[in-house]
Amino acid sequence: MLDLGSNTFHLAIVSLDDAGQIHVLDSQKENLRLAEAVEDGYIPDSFFKKASDALQAMKAIGQSYHAEFRLIATQAIRAAANRQEFMEHILQSTGLKLEIIDGVEEARLSYFGVIQSLSFGQDLVLSVDVGGASTEIAVGRGTECQYLSSLKMGALLISKRFLFGKKATPESLEELRQSIESRLGPIEEDIGSIQIEQAAATSGTAKALARMIHWDRTKADLEDPHGFRFSAQELFAIESELLQLIDADRIALRWGLDSRRADIILAGVLILSSLTRLLKIQQWSVSTSGLREGVAIDTYTRKGLLPMSRWQDLRWHSVQGFARKLKLDVTFAQSMSDLALRIFDALAVFPEFSRMLQDSLLDRELLKDAAFLLESGKFINFSSYHKHSYYLIAESNLLGFTQEEKHLIALTNRFARKSPLRPNKNESLPYVDGNVHRINFLSSCLRIARCLLRTRQPKVKGFKVTGKSGNYTLYIQFLPRARIEAEKLAIRKELKNLEKALDCNLDASMTQDEE
Repeated sequence: MLDLGSNTFHLAIVSLDDAGQIHVLDSQKENLRLAEAVEDGYIPDSFFKKASDALQAMKAIGQSYHAEFRLIATQAIRAAANRQEFMEHILQSTGLKLEIIDGVEEARLSYFGVIQSLSFGQDLVLSVDVGGASTEIAVGRGTECQYLSSLKMGALLISKRFLFGKKATPESLEELRQSIESRLGPIEEDIGSIQIEQAAATSGTAKALARMIHWDRTKADLEDPHGFRFSAQELFAIESELLQLIDADRIALRWGLDSRRADIILAGVLILSSLTRLLKIQQWSVSTSGLREGVAIDTYTRKGLLPMSRWQDLRWHSVQGFARKLKLDVTFAQSMSDLALRIFDALAVFPEFSRMLQDSLLDRELLKDAAFLLESGKFINFSSYHKHSYYLIAESNLLGFTQEEKHLIALTNRFARKSPLRPNKNESLPYVDGNVHRINFLSSCLRIARCLLRTRQPKVKGFKVTGKSGNYTLYIQFLPRARIEAEKLAIRKELKNLEKALDCNLDASMTQDEE
């Protein structure tokens, strides 16, 4: 997929797995700033060769994967008076056919790219893509878009009109803000009364914002902005400081931004913050997936390879697809997942244990996923496979999960075997800080399930927990005639580890029905 954006040309090499999930295999970008180069509505002749040279390089990368190509042009090319000549030049010089899509279609595809990579379920989602020359806005629930709009207003065009080569004054900045708000007025009229449940931003502005806010929070670089969340208040604080700094060099120095992002970030932030105020958005999620992934979905759907219903439950399909890729025993994985959830439900009713969770519904889902992927590390080696599982899951492309959620799944697996999590020893691992009790609870549920499936056959008829005030007993009833020596031994060996992880006294009562 090639996205000829108004600010940047992007290449994404994508594949479709057997579970109907899209994976990015490789990418490349060139910051060509087409919208800035356009003069009097025309793409200048000098840009023709610059564009074809960049596309030739991207084509070579794609050919190394034996990829099919699809090129999409957005607002800067869409609005150019000589767009047809530009398209013909690209075809003649590269052999690549360029498609021009309208703004509403761009909004639709960007929306699909966002929701396929972040899990919003059936919530009503606002998707915003602040580009170089336009801003795409979509509202939808699942795969059904209810509102689509494209505004001819982007970070690069606004910067070119109001900021580049001009002295910023309070009057000029107020004019800039009023220009943005007037363009957003129809959006407020159209969807201002809708109760938006989730809001997601994609594009370079969103990713830069995530890194800036993360730096202000932690004084550390944000490696992967996907799934990063920030509040309206944090956005407004960045906006206020940008309006004080103005100068691109000072902005770049303050947050460590690339100079070619620093000089347009103020305009991009003003668009997003104005929209935040108009629609009363409380929190944004950042998606690194957008138009290119949406184009991939659209392409595979057109080919009949991706029925829309296949990626409704994106997260679970992604976990199952990853398990198949690692050649896991899915029957055993499902048994492990089912049993771990039974144990979770039995323990979580006690306040002493439920306090260890942060979000019971989410944590239950993460346990389900972790249990299904328990044996992932065996793909590398049986020895220390729990450590291999951690790295495989943490570095995987599980779609629909934030970076933190992915690491929680990995950490649950990491500490479901051998020694439990000890903060002082394991605090260097990402996302341990603030999640110690949560990880210990989830890994304990998985640790018990692993013991009770020691011979890889479901043998548990009943499971319950009794007790209070730090003293608890696991009551495990096994199926009649089942050989349970290995399971009983495994549970007894794990009791001390479970007591450390759950911070309680724990006993086990194991019985078996007679026929």
